[in-house]
Amino acid sequence: MLTRLLPFAFALLWASSYAAAKVGLVDITPFAFVAVRLAIAALASALILLSRSSAWDAVRRRWPHLLVGGALAHGLALTTTHAALVSVGATATALVHAFHPILTAALGVVLLGETFRLRQWAGAAIGFAGVIIGVPLTAGLSALLLLAASLVGLSGGTLYLKRFCHDVPPFEATMVQLVGGALLAAVAMLALETPHAHWTPSLIAAMAWNTVLMSIAGMALYNFILVHHGAARAASSFFVVPGAAALVAWLTLGESPSWLMLIGLAAATLGVALVWWPARPPASAQGADWTDIDLHQRASARRMQG
Repeated sequence: MLTRLLPFAFALLWASSYAAAKVGLVDITPFAFVAVRLAIAALASALILLSRSSAWDAVRRRWPHLLVGGALAHGLALTTTHAALVSVGATATALVHAFHPILTAALGVVLLGETFRLRQWAGAAIGFAGVIIGVPLTAGLSALLLLAASLVGLSGGTLYLKRFCHDVPPFEATMVQLVGGALLAAVAMLALETPHAHWTPSLIAAMAWNTVLMSIAGMALYNFILVHHGAARAASSFFVVPGAAALVAWLTLGESPSWLMLIGLAAATLGVALVWWPARPPASAQGADWTDIDLHQRASARRMQG
């Protein structure tokens, strides 16, 4: 039961981060928000790891790849997302990000030699249609480009980390990724904006929520699911993110999604489910655990590559 609930716990954390960011951006510039958030999260993670001497051995060879993956998945994705949230609602932003697991899976076919069934291609098409239907095009070209760049960061970083860092323990991987993301966000802050912040109680609460519960606990949880329960179980977290984000935004920000946005949310959720829902196992594997099947397939693939 706990294993089944883990994706929902991550999805709720991910969904709530949009609303928290929207609250915090009232009092701070977007790149500064991300730079401070990731720097605090990286420092806290490093302090925790200091008590575990063996932890550094796990990242000694892979830290350059972890930095690059973190700069994409945390730095590029979050800076562009926060910049877009200045003018775009939390629900619309979550809807665009709902396409992330679909895009990641589709790019895996091209870049990593993975396979796609007809059902999955149908899911990708439905998910893309949902994004096109639900995202308000009146947000402006700059906001749409920022959201597109955030998708590039999320999917590109995920694929890069999957290719080069699949065997790094989750907490250690998260810490180094946060450093990479913080460095990129700091560069963006110094080069692209005049940073300022008014440290109001709402900003402090939003920063604490997105730093502790999302950047540290949330991403460590996601990496834990990915490593110990497989990519399909990790990606299933995104089934409920669009709806959960819309609900959280409605409760905390008063955002009321339009009918078109609700249709887009439903289509995106269906698309993610079609792409990532595990295929029925063969008769010989009916009694096996899905985690064992997924790990066995990934181990076989690594042996073939070797």
